[in-house]
Amino acid sequence: MADPRSILEGLLRRPAFWRADPPLPMVLVSGQASLAAVEMLAEPFQDCVPYAHVREGEHGSVLELVRALAGEHGQLGKPVGGSLLPPPRFPLAQFVLWAREQRDLPPESGGAWPPDPQAHSGYQEFKKRLKEWRKSRLAGYSSLKVSIDFVGRALVTWLPVGAVAVYFLGGVPDFVGIIPLALGILLALVGTAVQGWRSIRGSLTSRWFGRQPYLTYKRFERTPQYALRLAGASDADVERLLVHALARDLHEAYKKWITPWPSWGRGRYALLLLEVGRPDGVNARFLRLMEETTRETGLLVPMVMLAAVPEAEARPHGDPVKLGELAGAVDQWRAAVRLRVPDLRLSIRAETPADTPAPQGRPLTPRRGREVGYWFLVATLVLLPIGLVGWNQWDRVMHCGGLPWAERIGSECVGVVNATRDTPDDLFDGEVQELIKQIDANNAYAIESGRYVSVVVLGEFSIKKTTADDTRLAAAVSELQAVKQYQQDVSSTPRLRVLIANAGDNFAHGRRAARSITAMAEQEPHVMGVVGLPRSVAGVSDAIDELHLAKIPMVSSTATADTFGYIRDPVRPDHPGEPSPYYFHVGPTNFRMAALGARFAQQRLLAGVHKPSAVIVEDGSPGDQYAGNLADDFQAALSGQGVHVENRVTYTVESGGISSAAVKACRLKPDVIVYSGRASEFRDLLMAIEGNSCGKVRVIAGDDVVKVVHDHGAEIAAMKQVEVYYLALANRTLWRASSAEPTRFISKLLNGDYTDNSDDNLILTYDAVSVIYQAAGSAYRGAGTQEGGLPSRGDILYRLARTTGEAAWEGSSGVIGFNATEQHAPADKAVALIRVAQNRQGNAEPVIRCGLLDTDETVKADPLCADLPDTALPGTQEKG
Repeated sequence: MADPRSILEGLLRRPAFWRADPPLPMVLVSGQASLAAVEMLAEPFQDCVPYAHVREGEHGSVLELVRALAGEHGQLGKPVGGSLLPPPRFPLAQFVLWAREQRDLPPESGGAWPPDPQAHSGYQEFKKRLKEWRKSRLAGYSSLKVSIDFVGRALVTWLPVGAVAVYFLGGVPDFVGIIPLALGILLALVGTAVQGWRSIRGSLTSRWFGRQPYLTYKRFERTPQYALRLAGASDADVERLLVHALARDLHEAYKKWITPWPSWGRGRYALLLLEVGRPDGVNARFLRLMEETTRETGLLVPMVMLAAVPEAEARPHGDPVKLGELAGAVDQWRAAVRLRVPDLRLSIRAETPADTPAPQGRPLTPRRGREVGYWFLVATLVLLPIGLVGWNQWDRVMHCGGLPWAERIGSECVGVVNATRDTPDDLFDGEVQELIKQIDANNAYAIESGRYVSVVVLGEFSIKKTTADDTRLAAAVSELQAVKQYQQDVSSTPRLRVLIANAGDNFAHGRRAARSITAMAEQEPHVMGVVGLPRSVAGVSDAIDELHLAKIPMVSSTATADTFGYIRDPVRPDHPGEPSPYYFHVGPTNFRMAALGARFAQQRLLAGVHKPSAVIVEDGSPGDQYAGNLADDFQAALSGQGVHVENRVTYTVESGGISSAAVKACRLKPDVIVYSGRASEFRDLLMAIEGNSCGKVRVIAGDDVVKVVHDHGAEIAAMKQVEVYYLALANRTLWRASSAEPTRFISKLLNGDYTDNSDDNLILTYDAVSVIYQAAGSAYRGAGTQEGGLPSRGDILYRLARTTGEAAWEGSSGVIGFNATEQHAPADKAVALIRVAQNRQGNAEPVIRCGLLDTDETVKADPLCADLPDTALPGTQEKG
């Protein structure tokens, strides 16, 4: 025979979470041993479920009975030992009890009591009492725990909502940086505060009074008015409402809310032990009211009721209806069918102690799996959104505000910054930011046209300027000015979209930037190639290696190192490698500049010197391929011209030492000092020479010093002991002394535009973009391209390689046509040697220029330009 208590355990245990809660019976036990039977059944569950025991005659009214069950200190609301969840709460029943209690409290102002519900004085007093009651419920340690519990429940709901808001707002281009996070946090805090406060006050559940059938809350009725109406209502109506409110509170305690709630985790239903001695007693009335309200409203109570009852209460109740009342009976029957409420009574007899068998073992101990699962879910819903938001913000920060092909490295944003939307405002500063904004605005027109090609500009746009004469920022600004101007000048089809790729300060992250370009180019067929790559440093060389592997055409502007663009063979680490077929450059090489500088030094500056000598001051900073290569080329070229190189004095940017390098050079008493270094130290070198007893010194510098000479030309020209010359890759001054017809861009420069920019960066970047765009435009309009189609990058490479001989064209830096070697260096490219002179426009006096500015130019042949080499081919040496 099965243990009856195990059967009761089965009734008390909730089904699996995904299954609906079943109806629970009123187990009515009659007979002489009924009380002993129900007590035996209930005894093991007193401490492990919400439990109450109501004895006959213990309460004088249904209100007192419900207060004992669900009042402020009611039995069903006591904490359950060992439970991981708060006990059920009864805000609805407690509100009805409070309202009913007010009729027994004397009025403060005298007069009839309870007052008329429409009376203003009665309303004001009830309003005051309701406010004080709510305030009292918020006082004390226990109420504080309740408040924290309600706020915690709200937080579990609104924290994920805020996280979802952060996620979706983070994808909107107009929201950048911290805005999505701030909005998500605000939403979570406001939602938590509103729901928590409404739960604590009870207003979140009090709307139920307007949806139930007993003493219904009227529309637009205020809460004090409703409470006043309850205080004056009949006992029968209030009892029915109170019992129904108790059932609703229990229903809420076990309801599967759409939001996480402790009701999800409750694994055992409540248990009520009721002793019914008299059919007309309070306990019997409570039992009948619970049954009747359930039948009338369809609200099933999640509570097992064990009742020891008289025989009359155990039998089915109700008398047959008369034939004339058939219609009403049918309507009631149909309503009951719709509500699907079964007969709750389950009648059991226990006449003798023998009908109460001894237990066959204690029921199973309370299971906590459902409670643990609930808290696991709560922890997940709290920690996961925090983790996701944190990860999302970290990801946004690391990807510069959510950019797919850019990443945050230190304080820099590296990669393509405007591939999917306009560049975020917080990535760059000053002129760089403003120019990129203008480029993005031009991009919008190109994209809107539907017919466009894209060119990536790879540069250093987050430069940390360390010295006053650090010209890298000026160079970057000049490059962006040129790109913006060319983009505006393009009015034909296809339009030009410019993508900005930042390689970081000093191109420290060139390889990463190139990888972001290749990843983006795999998904973006409009990308035709990469321009920029302006300096001969390790980071740019790394970028070229990556772009070479991706077979993306590259056109460098001002990088001049001889073997720049060579791809090393890891098997032969000492070999310079082979030229990349995808790399082109529009500026002359170091070898060409050194050959011209050496010829000029020997044949013009030192023509009357019997044994001319030179000292080379070079930047020995690691990773800089420009300075050492230029120094090597000058040493070879000077030696080939018969000029003895006394020494090569090395300094480094990191350790300073330019002043001591100048002193060492002066002590050797050279006829000419060749400066093979960067712009930032050039002025200090000249000042050190000027301040020492070096005598009259001639200095020839490489092309990197152009901007410093422009900014300090008058000061340099006024020096007494130093006569300064420098090599120029491109300069607007060259066009003034030429018969060549200036390009539209050069005309702008000659008219005074961009006077504060670096001419070589400005002009050569303009030409680099032009080279790529013209090849793309030609391929785009080619016979093999369908309407609206896009050329391949292979088409671009083919057309770039064919820009030679008769296919050369006139650029703003001179004639552009690549030589027949694999180096793709420009053939006979214009290069000039300029003297810093007083009373000259820009203090620049062109001394000699080799190479044509346009194909129709007629110039007097200068012996220094005869057979001037383009590149340092194997076995090549400049000879006198």
